[in-house]
Amino acid sequence: MFKKLDMIKLMLQELGGEMAELEAILQHEEAHWAIQFDDGTVVLMEWVDGPSRLILSASLGKVSAPMQMAVYETMLSYNLLWRETGGVKAALNGPEGELMLLFELHAEQLTVNMLKIVLENFAGLVHVWGTYVKTETGSRPLDALSTDAVHLRA
Repeated sequence: MFKKLDMIKLMLQELGGEMAELEAILQHEEAHWAIQFDDGTVVLMEWVDGPSRLILSASLGKVSAPMQMAVYETMLSYNLLWRETGGVKAALNGPEGELMLLFELHAEQLTVNMLKIVLENFAGLVHVWGTYVKTETGSRPLDALSTDAVHLRA
């Protein structure tokens, strides 16, 4: 496990110099990082073994009461499209909790370039979904989302 973690640390150091939009990369524990982008987006990253992979997650915030049903239905429908979305999943962090986006990047796919692309695209999804989740009104939930904006491209 230590070799893989060292490899990830080196990749993150390299990305810090390549990605101007990265504001900070903080390591919280041995296998946990917080990556902050210049637009305020924060992506949490965790290394997990069995199978070896990086788990990306981000909070989208809480949805307003009038929009809960529409947003929850949209996000459940989004989960069903996992093939089209590249495997990105939406979740609710407990009753009345914040909505989350999650993505698993398996070790065999892990290169510096792949990590860069996935982080950029995931942060973009977090921004789009976060804006949508915080929408206060609207009767047509998908109007706030473009179909191209909700897919993770890698």
